[in-house]
Amino acid sequence: MTTPQAVTGSLARAYGVLIVAVRYLVVLAWIAAVAAAIRFLPALTPSNGVASLIPSNAPALRAEATATRMFGEPLDAQVAVVQRNARGLSSSVQLSAVRDAANLDTGHATGTPIPWLAGAVPIPNTDGKFPGSRERSTTIVTYLYFRPGTSFAAQTAGGELYAQRYAAGRAAHFVGVTGVVPATYEQGVIISQRLPWVEVATVAAIWLIVGFFFLSLGAPVATLLCAAASFLLAIRAVAWITQLMHVSLPPDVEPVLIVLLLGVTTDYSVFFMSGMRNRLAEGMPRLRAARLTTAEYAPIILAAGILVAAGTASLALAHLQLISAFGPALAATVLIAMLVALTLAPALIAIFGNMLFWPGPGWYRRTRREVRRARREVARGDLPPHQPPSPWRFRERVARAASAKPVALLIAAACVAGMAAVGWKATDLRLGAPLVTALPASTQEARAQAAAADGFAVGIVSPTEILFLRQGVTDQTAALDRLQGLLARQPGVAGVIGPATLPSLLADLGGLASRAGVPNPMLAKSGNAARYGIIQRTDPLGSTAVAQVQSLQRRLPALARAAGLTGVRIEVGGETAATGEAINSTTASITALAPIMLGVTLVLLILFLTALIAPVYLLVASILALFATLGVTVWVFQHWLGDDGLVYYVPFTVAVLLISLGADYNVFVVGRIWEEARRRPLRDAIAVASSQASRAIMVAGITLASSFALLALIPLLQFREVAVAMAAGILIDTIVARSLLVPALVALFGRAGMWPGRPAGGPERQDPTNAPGPPRRPLAVRANGLRWRGR
Repeated sequence: MTTPQAVTGSLARAYGVLIVAVRYLVVLAWIAAVAAAIRFLPALTPSNGVASLIPSNAPALRAEATATRMFGEPLDAQVAVVQRNARGLSSSVQLSAVRDAANLDTGHATGTPIPWLAGAVPIPNTDGKFPGSRERSTTIVTYLYFRPGTSFAAQTAGGELYAQRYAAGRAAHFVGVTGVVPATYEQGVIISQRLPWVEVATVAAIWLIVGFFFLSLGAPVATLLCAAASFLLAIRAVAWITQLMHVSLPPDVEPVLIVLLLGVTTDYSVFFMSGMRNRLAEGMPRLRAARLTTAEYAPIILAAGILVAAGTASLALAHLQLISAFGPALAATVLIAMLVALTLAPALIAIFGNMLFWPGPGWYRRTRREVRRARREVARGDLPPHQPPSPWRFRERVARAASAKPVALLIAAACVAGMAAVGWKATDLRLGAPLVTALPASTQEARAQAAAADGFAVGIVSPTEILFLRQGVTDQTAALDRLQGLLARQPGVAGVIGPATLPSLLADLGGLASRAGVPNPMLAKSGNAARYGIIQRTDPLGSTAVAQVQSLQRRLPALARAAGLTGVRIEVGGETAATGEAINSTTASITALAPIMLGVTLVLLILFLTALIAPVYLLVASILALFATLGVTVWVFQHWLGDDGLVYYVPFTVAVLLISLGADYNVFVVGRIWEEARRRPLRDAIAVASSQASRAIMVAGITLASSFALLALIPLLQFREVAVAMAAGILIDTIVARSLLVPALVALFGRAGMWPGRPAGGPERQDPTNAPGPPRRPLAVRANGLRWRGR
């Protein structure tokens, strides 16, 4: 009866023969494909905005639309000009800031109008009277309001122009333009400036790591050729796919795609070249070695690539644009890397052969000399036709000892306990979306927010807007005043801007609020809406402020009733509320998608391994490694560095990548063990396969971890978090999960873990030349040297 393993083996051998036969055509085809992609496919142009991070139906966005309709503009301007003098601003500077803004609002401003600017509201801390003030008459924050649809670049440039026109000169003490929009725009600029350095550093890391592993010049060149083909094709293909889907990728996504692309292509190429070098060391002719290497690794890499692509593609079902665009982009990236590795890498090893591994390590050169000498001796008849297998090497002896069930149980228990203990820190995970504080402290946006936080509370740059809607609500002056007092006493609130606050302060600065035509900005002209601005004590987009605003939202109906306001409809807007809704939406999407993603991964593992039990414990090992990774990340950033929390989409991105890549390595490790288990007892198979696979997996893991670690070259908080999390996660997965825990679990479950499938040639049908005992060493090839004569 023909088994699935036999069919797979036949197909793999046929594929190896085909690829080697058409090796030159494969190279030419990839050159043509890359040229066509550059010529006909669009370039990747990430969006530069935060709208994609927030659900389109978010209540905070509806509140912003309501505020625009009722008041003309929302309270949170997203662009702010900051002036500050720690020794105090003169009254003329403060008065000038108010008059300039009032003239702009009433159409009396002199000079050419600033494009797209609709209005300005100055907030001075005159005499410390403004809510949330920490100092007296030192700081002015001027909110700038731009017309809907104005690009982030235009808003940032408009803020700069306003500052040059109205806050210039030494006496004005201009610090900078800050806010959500300038910070987001600056992040995009930083990413575009630093991304080429990340690419160069990643290429250099691949060159050094692969070159050090093979101690050759050709191997890193071949690897980088594969990586270059993947990069040039995948970037254009992702742009084309997102264009067809009518979605745009946030700028944060492109660096992650690039390092994943380069790292995965390198991983797969290293597996091919490692197998090729081992066969060449045994004296096998170049083309035969290429055919057998391709036949051995192609099914494993195909399975691994499909696993990663299927797991990440499931994210397309998410409702949040960031996640739904990220999933197909990741899947396309991995599929292209897999296709390049499955075709171009075998073609290159078949064309260049031993040239890729010159000069090579000492053992490689010695082994090839000994094989050549052995073949000559066999040809002369100086050696008997059979040689006993060489003794176990130290690494294999250790692996075989570790596969004894008592030892394997101890190793598995230690790994599980260690990862669980480390992962327990993940229970302290807090999520936010800092924008300004994610920037380097030297940027204008960060300096301006810090200056504003010195004069006011830090929440002044992005206040939370609360709307109370009911016909005639503006007539309930006493109730509105009581409500303002209640809001001011809520946790995390540094100050409240209410209906009586802003007009009185502006009146103190020159009677401008009472001027005809300038209405109270906190009360709607229709009389049907009143609003309050909540100034947070902490970063308004940090995890603490987000949690406090969400808690306040739940208490607002009770607070309104306590103040005497009944029958009101309440809406909450502002960036803090919108960020909380983005976090909730992302969490809900990932929670809903996690079972789908894990289910897809489990089903594919079952299909590829033709087993029901092993895929379950392999998936559990990946989840444990992810748990430990999140624990390490939380400890580094929240406990060691003292950050307020993690950027909310970082843990989800890391989870998707690590679960998918963990399945990738699972297929490689277990596939090698089960391949050996076809010919020898399981303990011997674990010893041989794990020791042989460990070096290639270690190099692949170090390369991929280094690629992600280099994201830290982009000086933004989210990239530092991804760099640490992915580097730690891949190393935990490579060193602990795949090299220790998985072999121990395979030993503990034995062949029962392979049920209902069974590797062909199990213990009842072993090849007598291979079992029991250690694998043949290259010296044992002496007896078979003539068999590999010719091609």
